Parts: sequence; C-alpha cells; structure tokens
Amino acid sequence: MVSASRQQSSTSIRGHGSSDIDGRGVSAARGRQTMFIDRIHAGRLLAANLQQYIGDPNVAVMSISRGGAIIGSVIADALGADVPHIFYLVRPIPCASIPRLSLGSVAGDGSVRLDNMVAKSLGLDMSQVLNSIAEIDAQLCSEQMQFQSQMPSPESLAGKTLLVVDDGIEAGDMMREAIMHLRHCYAASAIVVAVPVCLADLRKQLKRHVECVVDVVSSVCVGSVARWYERGVRASADEQRALQRLFVGTPSSRRRSGFDFE
Repeated sequence: MVSASRQQSSTSIRGHGSSDIDGRGVSAARGRQTMFIDRIHAGRLLAANLQQYIGDPNVAVMSISRGGAIIGSVIADALGADVPHIFYLVRPIPCASIPRLSLGSVAGDGSVRLDNMVAKSLGLDMSQVLNSIAEIDAQLCSEQMQFQSQMPSPESLAGKTLLVVDDGIEAGDMMREAIMHLRHCYAASAIVVAVPVCLADLRKQLKRHVECVVDVVSSVCVGSVARWYERGVRASADEQRALQRLFVGTPSSRRRSGFDFE
C-alpha cells in the first residue's frame, strides 16, 4: 500500500436505536419501512442515538455524500460547537479489465490508497493506473472545493473518533471504501459508522471493520435509500437551504430544477 496527499502539512453502541418518535409523530421503528420527512429530520433522529459523543473534543463528523452532509451538519450541531464537520469524498480506483475490482481509493483531500500488489499481479500498466488516479483526484478536488469549510490536515484528526455519516446504505460499497481509506491514511482512534438506515446483514458486516455502527432503522430490505425519504431524491426546501449553507453554487430552492440526491 502507498499513501500520498496534496496537503502539506466490536462493540456496537446502539444508543436509543430500537425505536424513536420525533415531535412530528413520524415513527422510526426498527425492522419495518419508515419514511423520514427529510434528511434534516433523519439527522435529528440519528443525533439522538449519538448523545454519548456530546461535548467530546476528540470527535469529528465526516460526511461522505451531499445527502450525508445535511445529516452530518445536524449531528455536528447537536454534539457541540467544537465538533468539526468535514465533507469527505472517497472514490474507488477502477480496474479496467475487472470492473468490480477496486485497486484502492482516492479521497477529496488528495490522499491515495493504492494496492500495488494487486495492480502488479494483474500486470496492469501503472502509467494508466496513475492517469486514472489523476482524473479521479481532479474530479474530487473540484467537488471538495465547493464545501464551505476547509479540509483539516490528517495530523489534526490523529487520535480522534471519526463519525462517518451518509444518508443511508444500500450496497455499502462507498462506505466500505471510506472506512478502508480512513484506516489506511489516518491515525484515528476509532471509526463509527452513523446512518439513518442500513441493511441488517450489511450492518453485521460493517461491524467487523469499525468500532461501532449507529443507525435509526436496521431493515431486512433497504432497497433504494431514496424510498425512506418522503420526497425521494428531490431535495425539500429545508434541505435546499441547508445545501446552500454547506456548498458553494447550490441551485436556489426557487429554481424549478432544484437539486436531486443522485
């Protein structure tokens, strides 16, 4: 494995987990279909299951998608002003000859996790692999720069508990890539996955690789994450305003096109 960066510089804790009902009367009971009003609502329910981290100076919230960023911002606010909220994109390095195989990953901070042994065993042209990494890095850099808060250095996150947040987990590929990348590139003391909804079997698998998985709903069938939200992939007006606070260049909620979480 190799690391690089453009910067210089299982025990399960369920919290309240099994059932929550918020002030607007929406039930979030484990094991059956639940409809969150929006990602702000889901973030509030999830934050209630993370109360053990309130005021902890050694915690950082890391959101791995735009939908997750809304939830992550709600969680960070609930945990206290000193808890940083980080937008942390991670993408796999594809293998052209084996589409489902990942050669490693690239993150929005410029760090790279590359499995040299796999690449060499397949006889891959390393110049092509490096070109692929450069393309992914350029895309991620562009997206990362839209987030209003600056990416902290890896050194500043050393020894912290990282709460890795998304708006739900379907197949889990993105979350697994994020976990492996953080394990390899950061000296975190603990990694906690925090999502509103997660497939029950996938939850068990993730617990083998992290210290804790916290959710609101652990379902036997998740399907599309969008089906757990009243508006599906379409952002609500409140979500749109949250995105405008978090990201530069988010379309106004008054525009007909709005924003889709896809």
